[in-house]
Order: sequence, then structure tokens, then C-alpha cells
Amino acid sequence: MIYCVVTNPALDVFYRIKELQSGKSITSSEFESYPSGKGINIAKVIQSLSEEVTVLSIIPENDKPRFSNFLHDRGIPSHFYTIEGNASINTTITEEASDNVTYISNGEYQLSPRIQDEFQCFLEEHMSPGDVWTLSGGLPQGFDVDTYAKIIKRCKAKGIAVMLDSSGIALSMGIRAKPAMVKPNLEELESFFGEPIEGVHHIALKGKRLLDMGINYAFISLGADGMIAVHENDCLLCSPPFVDPVDSVGSGDALVAGFLVGQLRNFSFIESCRMGIACGTSNAMHAGPGVIDNDEIWSLMEEVRIESV
Repeated sequence: MIYCVVTNPALDVFYRIKELQSGKSITSSEFESYPSGKGINIAKVIQSLSEEVTVLSIIPENDKPRFSNFLHDRGIPSHFYTIEGNASINTTITEEASDNVTYISNGEYQLSPRIQDEFQCFLEEHMSPGDVWTLSGGLPQGFDVDTYAKIIKRCKAKGIAVMLDSSGIALSMGIRAKPAMVKPNLEELESFFGEPIEGVHHIALKGKRLLDMGINYAFISLGADGMIAVHENDCLLCSPPFVDPVDSVGSGDALVAGFLVGQLRNFSFIESCRMGIACGTSNAMHAGPGVIDNDEIWSLMEEVRIESV
């Protein structure tokens, strides 16, 4: 079973309007709103690939029904640790006239150390040997910066493999806890090692350094250029097929989901990387994060270019 942990659930709201004018009322016929979070995006893709996945999330009680129904309607089981209040709201406004995009966020709520400790105990109740967990995104305000590191250590003690996809000090401390898999982007890799990293071979060298530290798989995301994937003696440059992107938000999450599904199906390392890149590409071809077309994955896999570095 794959479990996706969500520490920062939010509601994403999208408006598409003709033009944003200060001081005027605006009516938009194009409007979308849905629960979000990197772990939710990953779970949506895994479920689309017909594999079992469960979401474990902190959830503000006022929005619990909406998140619960959203996941239930998609056939994704969930378990919630409920707190008081409302989820954060992230609003995106796109102007048709200029294609300008405005982002508005109401910020994050502050959580107490008690909630942090109780949430970790809640997670431990769901830990079983042989499972795979994803820890993705940032940590809530009020949580210790080593929270992911603590969860990784608990998972390892239970025989659980962890995929870590975070940033900043939460990523740095998480890496030092030696999860099975990490997925930094180039900027995050430079921040971790404290130096500029230029060129494919330099990136590959730093990926191997992560393996020397005890990581089993390192994936360095290069955005639209794909990723460098390192495991044992393999160091691969994985390039996506050329497509017309519609919405790249969530493509990294889809990549994580695709790779984990490949591993679940006992694919080779190379073929698991192909599936990851194909899922990330499919996500970019559709509107909304965590949205893929299962039927196009196999043809996209054939177009993924992989070469040794």
C-alpha cells in the first residue's frame, strides 16, 4: 500500500476573467475550486493508475466534509487528524486580455506543539511493514523543522520506505534521516550542498553524493527538461517527450506517483523512471494538478528519452 501524507491541506480556487480592474465588481463564469495538497495530487495519479493508495492528512474540521467527499468520489480512502478552523485558501486569477496571473493566499494557520506530537502518533497508528509513504510539501507553521526527519525515522523502524519531496530546512534535515527516496529540484540541491551546481555531470555527481549518504534513490527534477535519476550504479538523464503543455502544476507530483507505481509493479529502475516521466508529461497536458490520461501513459513511455550520464 502507498500512503500519502498531507500536512498542509488547502483549497485551491481558480478564476478566469477578462480583465482585473481595481475597485470594480467582477463576475466570472469560469470558476473552479477543489481540495489540494501535494500528497492529494500524488494519490489522484496513483488511483488513476488503478493502484491502491490512502491519504493521511491533518484536516481543519470546517472543511473535513469537503475533503472527505472529494477523495471518496475518486475512490481514495482517507484518514484524518482533525483540528479546529478552516483550510488555507489559494486563489489564482487569470486575465484573458493579457494572460496575467495573480495569486492570492490567506496564509497558513499556526499549529501548536501538542498538535505536532499528536499528529505523529496518529501517523504511527497507520504504519505497517512493507508499505511506501510519501512526505511532500512544506510543514505547517508551528511544526519543528525536523518533523519529516522524525516521521522518516519512525517509518524506517517499522520497515516502511519513504519518498521525501520537500524544500528548505525540512528537506535538508529529512535527507539526513536517510529516507529511501528524495526528489529535490536543482535549486533545492544547490541549497542543500551550499554551492552552485552547473551541468548534467555536476548534478549527477551530487546525486551520487546523496546515495553515499544512505539514500537509495535520488531524483533531481529539471522541470520541463525531465530529471536525473540515480540508483546504485545507474545514473540516468530522463527527458520527456515534446508536447504542448496545458498546465504543468502538479507534474512533479505525478512523476513521483508514476515512479512508485512502476516500483510496485516490479518494473526495472529504467522503466519505473519512464513511467514517472510519462505521468508528469500527461499531467502537463491536462488542466488541474494530479490529472492524467491512463490510456496515453503507455504511448508517452515509449517517447521518453533515457541516457546514461
